[in-house]
Amino acid sequence: MLRRPTLRRVVQALTVVVSAYYALWACAPPSTFRAMTLDLDRPNEFGLGAAGVMPVDHPEACWNGYLACSGPHAQLWYQHRFNERFSLGGAAFVGQASGIGAGVQARLHWVELDRFRFGTDLEGGFLWAGVGLPVSVRLVDDLWLYSSPGVRVDSFQNARLPLGIAWGVTDQFWLQTEAAYGYSFLNAPGPAESDALSFGLAGSFRF
Repeated sequence: MLRRPTLRRVVQALTVVVSAYYALWACAPPSTFRAMTLDLDRPNEFGLGAAGVMPVDHPEACWNGYLACSGPHAQLWYQHRFNERFSLGGAAFVGQASGIGAGVQARLHWVELDRFRFGTDLEGGFLWAGVGLPVSVRLVDDLWLYSSPGVRVDSFQNARLPLGIAWGVTDQFWLQTEAAYGYSFLNAPGPAESDALSFGLAGSFRF
């Protein structure tokens, strides 16, 4: 029979081990989707998107059980732009590689010109966090090229380089399509540690 102080130490040690495990294997939203195109005249945005992920180095990992990457990954987000410098929102996601989760996303707007925008993204949820450098370049009218290279603490794609197109079909409705290259450097060596490509499509409503 364990004494109470010993039992307490055992529980504390197990808590640390379990927390460390989930800190390394927690997942984040699979796609960026939020181009730096949200203006103050329509400061609210609701969006819904889907993405798929496929490892590059070890495509057999999908089928051998090392990596659950087949199937769709859905993402729902909302953001509100408070002023010229700050936006805040949240995202919920579900998928075979991303798991189920939610988080908060903050954006700092540093540069905002007619054809070029640049900022900083801070995001995090239960046992995952990330930072990115969003940039958007206007190609023509409401057609933008965007990216947000960044790093995350999660189980998949800890370093990501997305590249996407955001198109304002109308003043209120936008379409985003995105491809991303990612790499996981926190997983154990082997097929689970793999370069990966992801592809996504989303639509958003602004008001």
